[in-house]
Amino acid sequence: MRMALFWLMQGCQPGDLLVFHFSGHGSQQRNYTGDEVDGFDETLCPLDFETQGMIVDNEINATIVKPLPRVAKLHAIIDACHSGTVLDLPFLCRMDRLVAFCCFSVAQL
Repeated sequence: MRMALFWLMQGCQPGDLLVFHFSGHGSQQRNYTGDEVDGFDETLCPLDFETQGMIVDNEINATIVKPLPRVAKLHAIIDACHSGTVLDLPFLCRMDRLVAFCCFSVAQL
């Protein structure tokens, strides 16, 4: 999977549209560098994670987010536990009760 992430970025040009899709297991591990507010790094668990290790959010960001040319777009569809911040983007989403309730109500329809 690491090789596929590098392949995805190979030759990426401004204006390109990239898609990264992962459906599988996600997890967390203790963060020792202090760059995570909650103290945990989010991870993806590829099929061989028991021998090759989990792919940590910092690695994903360094591989497919930071090298992205300014005008290129990356659509990441990640269906895994703890995947909300797995790209390690510099944005913070804050939701109040009203928004959370509205989202919950829409999901119930």
